[in-house]
Amino acid sequence: MKRTGAALAMIAMLMSRSPIATAHHSAAMFDFSKRQQLEGVVKEIRVINPHMTLTLVVSDGNGTRDVAFEGHSVNNFYRAGWRPNMVKVGDKIKVTFAPRKDGLDGGFVNAFVTAEGREIGFKPPGADTAAANSPAGRPEAK
Repeated sequence: MKRTGAALAMIAMLMSRSPIATAHHSAAMFDFSKRQQLEGVVKEIRVINPHMTLTLVVSDGNGTRDVAFEGHSVNNFYRAGWRPNMVKVGDKIKVTFAPRKDGLDGGFVNAFVTAEGREIGFKPPGADTAAANSPAGRPEAK
């Protein structure tokens, strides 16, 4: 009987935390139909699961500020050609990203160019679906 109670308590605890995790990992806040670019100096980069985070120090017409991005998982980064230490704190890089829908700085990284000029890129979510549904993407249209 004690085991059943402990198991139920553990399940209840895990279920109470899952909505937070689900909301956090949603990409609904990004507009994948748009692409923007920013160039800046890497302040922080963490390529760990469940997804990468990147902070750039950007200096442009809007002043100098930190801009935060998130992106794909470690697995997707490796498949795209990224390797550890390819991007380091202090490097000047260019990021292509899907902007936030709320208009604030930052977004979801689709691609970047390293300080050495190496391009690492990803297909935006839904890119295959969009191509298949466009007239040019249909076999009968070719």
